[in-house]
Amino acid sequence: MSCDEADRFLDAYLDGELEAAKRAELEEHLAGCAVCQEKLRRLSQFRSFLTANAPHYPAPPGLKNKVIAKLEVQKKSNIIALTRQPWLYAAALAIIGLAVAWLASSPNQEKQIADQAVANFRRAALLERVCDVVSPDPAVVKPWFNGKLDFTPPVVLPGLNFQMRGGRLDVLENRKVAAFTYKRDKDLVTVFVWPDAGKPLQEKSWIISGNSVCSWHAKDFNFVAVSNMDERGLDEVIDHLRDAVTKEL
Repeated sequence: MSCDEADRFLDAYLDGELEAAKRAELEEHLAGCAVCQEKLRRLSQFRSFLTANAPHYPAPPGLKNKVIAKLEVQKKSNIIALTRQPWLYAAALAIIGLAVAWLASSPNQEKQIADQAVANFRRAALLERVCDVVSPDPAVVKPWFNGKLDFTPPVVLPGLNFQMRGGRLDVLENRKVAAFTYKRDKDLVTVFVWPDAGKPLQEKSWIISGNSVCSWHAKDFNFVAVSNMDERGLDEVIDHLRDAVTKEL
């Protein structure tokens, strides 16, 4: 993403309106661009000032329902027009063929996911956006994901004197996932969770960019854990997480 592209998304980013994939792309750019970080800081300050001093007027009753009804009519009209185009079927077949070919040529999906998980782990720490919902209580964190994901993630504690910091939405392999972060002194562990959808991850471990990474599968869910601890320390945490997930599910 270029600086010009990033500039167009800063307002939506501050409003929390960017889709997860675009937000991750913007945050990756911000992590390495001091100019755009400064733009974001100034924009945030200006919006805070404007919010505090500008007058607020309530919308007329029924306006929301009228707008939604109008959008639904337009949406149905666009869908009908699109499905009548003969090129649509050929394009769909081409896309399916490319997807199948890509999957067939991807011999190490776990490593690709692990690389992306590490990048997300490091970016979140750099931007200090480790959690969207901050709480040590799984009973608080779990309901926060309602309506934000198409699944209900297991939210558990690993014990071993780790405390949950909270959770956030993230993206791996172009799909939304849940991410939970645990902390013990200087030890940090983030666990990414999503349904396997018939593609369970194999149990594997890596050291990537100085971080320990482990993938596994349990109870129809895929898990990838990233930590600043060594492999032995992360393995101990994962053993406790596995037991906790088994008990919850």
